[in-house]
Amino acid sequence: MGIEVALIHPPFGKGDVRKLNICSPPLGLAYLGAFLREHGHHVAIIDAEVERLSNTQIMERVQTADLVGITTTAPTYSSALALANLIKQSNNSKKVVLGGPQATFLDRECLEKSAADAVVRGEGEATMLEVADSTESGSLHHVEGITLRDGDAIVRNPDRKLIADLDEIPFPARDLLPMAKYLPPKSTGVISSRGCPFKCIFCASSNVYHKTFRSRSADNVFDEVAQLVAQGYDNVTMLDDNFILNKERAFKFADLVEENNLKFSWSCTGRVDSVDEDLLGRLREVGCNGLFFGVESASDATLKLIKKGFSTDQVINAFDVLRDYDYATTASFMIGLPGDDGQKVADTINLAKQVMPDFAMFSVTTPYPGTELYDNIDNYDLEITLDDWSEFTLTKPVVRTRALSTADLHRWFLKAYFGFYVRASYLRRAIAKKQLGFVLGPVQHAIVDKFSGAFSRHSL
Repeated sequence: MGIEVALIHPPFGKGDVRKLNICSPPLGLAYLGAFLREHGHHVAIIDAEVERLSNTQIMERVQTADLVGITTTAPTYSSALALANLIKQSNNSKKVVLGGPQATFLDRECLEKSAADAVVRGEGEATMLEVADSTESGSLHHVEGITLRDGDAIVRNPDRKLIADLDEIPFPARDLLPMAKYLPPKSTGVISSRGCPFKCIFCASSNVYHKTFRSRSADNVFDEVAQLVAQGYDNVTMLDDNFILNKERAFKFADLVEENNLKFSWSCTGRVDSVDEDLLGRLREVGCNGLFFGVESASDATLKLIKKGFSTDQVINAFDVLRDYDYATTASFMIGLPGDDGQKVADTINLAKQVMPDFAMFSVTTPYPGTELYDNIDNYDLEITLDDWSEFTLTKPVVRTRALSTADLHRWFLKAYFGFYVRASYLRRAIAKKQLGFVLGPVQHAIVDKFSGAFSRHSL
């Protein structure tokens, strides 16, 4: 018969994140919803952030649920734990489990600091299905891939094997989400692979998926995109860590788009050492108009230290090649990496200006659980200065380097945005390419951040 399952994306712990206008659907929950529904359970997804729901409103929606799953990230961690406590206080017989990256790597702490019954670690579909089946039939103690209570003890069950064939997982249940509320309209994301074969010290993707990389087939990815286009979506973002890593698959996807005359615009991610001119040209022919690259630093020594696996020469060469194909390019850069001082940060900002992406994203180095940087923070000569996870937003300094205080990092963060975007040459190019509306977003955020920070320092 199945049970009633409520899956919750909790609100952010602090309002600071909302300045970024992050408004994308929680596809991880949509995958869980589709998987559980396919196996006979009745699922509701509650995106409390995008719907701006209070805890009282959330509680009303989960009244009839037999099982509640709450996903966690660093910014939502505190609100997720508080919500778990409220639900258990209201009805202790209701099963409550936590999941997501924060809970995966802080599983014991989650149970120590909340009344949740268990934590689902890592890839959630098969584990959550067994939790749901076991909620209906009895105990969770045999379920692999969870951490749970056993009396006063906390028990970490063995890891669950990953799903070997991602094509077997149904497409995300977007029909369970308030898709009209997400921005931009008529746009959505697609996750065509899981994991990453690279070892960047600031990223947990590899560890979430047990240091493996798996990808869906080109046919399976195309089928999902074709379904989305039929539903009225005209823009798709491939959310993989590196969509162009598997060139054979990318070429086949392009062929399927062309053979089926599918008309839509799309963008994807890549690495500068994966840039291939033949592939760039082919993807451009079938509607790909945007590419995202993580650059991070202008220092080769720093790139080696953080295990990026490429050099600044490769960065420069990649963007030289990209200009010939008329892609809208986005590059990300990090401020406050191990060893950073004022000169290295200035060099990174200057590299951003030199390679001239259409959009630059600057973030403050943030050590998240599950990353090598977090696990070995002392080895990288950084010091975490805050213990409030809701502040770990990539925009607020939560570390200091040997040479730069948190106040220094905040000033460099603002200087990076203003220095990159508020330039006559850049603004002329943005106007010519009709990108000025997109440009105003990050500049507005930096301005709001500056003045809200000043206000908070002088308010009661």
